[in-house]
Amino acid sequence: MAKPPQLPRVAEVVALVRPLVPEISPERLTEIVHTVAPVPLTQRLLELALIKQPGVLEGQHANVPATVQNLAHALVKEGASRVVLPTCESCGRAVRMPHKTPGGGRHCSRCERNARSVSCASCGRVRPVQRTIDGQRFCRDCWRADPRSFGDCSRCGQHATIIVRRPELVCLACYTAPIKTCGLCGEPGRVASHLDGRRVCARCYYAMRRPQPCPECARRVFLTGFMNGQKVCADCAGTPITMACPGCGSIEEIRKHHLCVECRRPVAIQQLLADDAGEIREDLHPLADYLLTHHGKAASLERWLHKSKCAMVLRELADGTLPLTAEAIITRARSGQSVAFLLSLLVRSGVLPELDVEGTRFDHWLNDWLGGIDHPEDRLILRRYCTWELLRSTRTLRSASNPASGFQRQRAALKYCAAFLGEIRAQQETLATFPQRLLDAYLTDSPSQRDALAPFTRWLRKHRLSTLRVEFRAHRLEGRDYASDHRWQMARRFLSDADMDPKTRVAGLLVLLYGIQLTRIVTITRAQVDTSSRPVTLTVGAEPIEVPAILGDAIVELVDATKGHPEGWLFPGRNPGRHLTPGSLSLRLRAEGLLAGSARTTALIELTRQLHPRIVSDLLGITTASAASWSRLAGGEWSDYPALRSTHP
Repeated sequence: MAKPPQLPRVAEVVALVRPLVPEISPERLTEIVHTVAPVPLTQRLLELALIKQPGVLEGQHANVPATVQNLAHALVKEGASRVVLPTCESCGRAVRMPHKTPGGGRHCSRCERNARSVSCASCGRVRPVQRTIDGQRFCRDCWRADPRSFGDCSRCGQHATIIVRRPELVCLACYTAPIKTCGLCGEPGRVASHLDGRRVCARCYYAMRRPQPCPECARRVFLTGFMNGQKVCADCAGTPITMACPGCGSIEEIRKHHLCVECRRPVAIQQLLADDAGEIREDLHPLADYLLTHHGKAASLERWLHKSKCAMVLRELADGTLPLTAEAIITRARSGQSVAFLLSLLVRSGVLPELDVEGTRFDHWLNDWLGGIDHPEDRLILRRYCTWELLRSTRTLRSASNPASGFQRQRAALKYCAAFLGEIRAQQETLATFPQRLLDAYLTDSPSQRDALAPFTRWLRKHRLSTLRVEFRAHRLEGRDYASDHRWQMARRFLSDADMDPKTRVAGLLVLLYGIQLTRIVTITRAQVDTSSRPVTLTVGAEPIEVPAILGDAIVELVDATKGHPEGWLFPGRNPGRHLTPGSLSLRLRAEGLLAGSARTTALIELTRQLHPRIVSDLLGITTASAASWSRLAGGEWSDYPALRSTHP
């Protein structure tokens, strides 16, 4: 006679659990059982445990099988109020307990490890047993130091620590793990470890060294446990925390050499600044103290030691081969970025006195550049121009909030002037004989050169060296702007994308919503933001701006992220003591598809179309004349605004 068909195991388990969890729907309960027991064998074991141990989900039994533990945790996570999580017999924690105790209960992995620990026959410390020989138990460290752990490797012939003893002796250097299917990613690879009885390949094993959000508790920690087919943290899995930093116990920072970056900081500073005798010279102590306490530098110290040109210069300063002066550093570190960073770092830490970093760099560059001009007459004219005209205009740059870009424009302008003098000689002319028509033709396709040569030709006329004339380009407020719909589409994307970098997100929204210039955005400090109440306010002009709630939350996040920077910048830059440059911020926005200039044009046109220019001026910190110009460009006419205000108090 044919055997009658049996009901599916999942349905039987659901029928047993359903009376205990009325708040969970049958469909959802079925999904939970499928997740906890995905194959018939585990479904059968789960069914038998529920039948043989009534009340096991209500905490009435000490020996709770692993599958029932997983089911209990899943039900509690779903909101089941009558389900009681099983706890470890020793420590009382409600974690996974894969080990049975002699008394019939359950142990978590941490307590099991402690229970297996005995006094080591060599060092006497109570440690887990690594090897037992002739009744003597050894911990791992003592076993590795014991002569009996060594042998002659069958492959290389060296007398070394033996890892494999059957069928032949193989040392650690010669051993290669077998290629097996990884229990996590499902791909073939060399076995690096075993986790919860599953083989783990090297790729998945080393990925555990980077903190990730735990699927169970949502904490961003090392996921070294395994539960319900996924990686979880050690606490949720009930296993020992194997990747905690031995220095501080942190499980949230990326480790290197078994230590987190913060614990590696003193070692890295010592390697960077100490001389051959292992001592840090006295005048570099302020730099060592600054690097030791300054937030955000620990992760970069390791890269300095191996890759950065800055590290080479700092080592030469440390061993005394390079004088501790700005001139020596500028000469040695030829890269502009390296020079700016090193000088800013040394000034900020107090090693060097207060110094105009960008101005000093420009002066040094100017001397080198003028000395490299081959034609003596050109060199003489440009040196006179720099001395009597250009250097006067650089005085304002030295006190500007963003001097780097200003000095960069000055460098470009001087190069244009030198190229123009070269063009005159190529035409076999002189400054006195070069015709205006050739100059106009020369500048036809180069608006940037026109702006650079305008002050130069004015200076030439003033000193009666030439009659040539170049006018500045007329300033134009209008330009390539966004359509209004595109502007709001970009604004909605920046508002909704919570995963975007906070600096990029806040800056993009300030441009899209208020038309604030990048040169002003990068100089915003935390003091200009009021997060004590809602809505959050930001002050960039005479009056504070109440920002939308989503932008306010993003600003609060950015304020919290930059609290470790003592300078107070909301957009701190790479160089110590300096804010982010407008050019760098522009590149960040461009990577997100936002052209800051076009977005600002559209925003200001629409703002001045809706608000009086004086209000726009007070809120955004621009001049009233500039706001009025934007209003005229928008087609607005506010001449009757006082009358409207007087009739509608």
